Amino acid sequence: MPYVMVPVPEEHVQDVMQFILRAVAQASIEPWDEKSLAEAYHEVDEMTRSLLAFVARAAADGKELDIISAARQIQMTHRDVNGILNELLATARETNRPALMVGRTITERLPNGRVTDKRVLIMEPDVADLVREVERQELLEARAGLDKTQERG
Repeated sequence: MPYVMVPVPEEHVQDVMQFILRAVAQASIEPWDEKSLAEAYHEVDEMTRSLLAFVARAAADGKELDIISAARQIQMTHRDVNGILNELLATARETNRPALMVGRTITERLPNGRVTDKRVLIMEPDVADLVREVERQELLEARAGLDKTQERG
């Protein structure tokens, strides 16, 4: 591949290099597929699975799930949810895949007119579909195993 030389002012060389490195890293990211997501899903603990399921359901409904509500749903603290989010981000980095979900801060207007920041969890719709499918498969496998146990007993 031929090289291209682009003149860059000296004070911007470092910024341009960082941009190029980020662009190359972004281009090498592999999308999640059902097999890779199932592997990641089965490697995490039950609380992480629950959080993934709740965020996936919210994403499927076109909504964002705030961290405090998510923490209540999985019966943990918001700090625990942030810890799970960090672990999932590390897993995505290690497997060279996009984040399963991200935390963002949004501005919300309260009924009294005040403005406040709210931290929400967001999942891409295609990833949400994969999470829901993997969860569905796990439930079907568990049900099949239970049926076999009951037939023997």
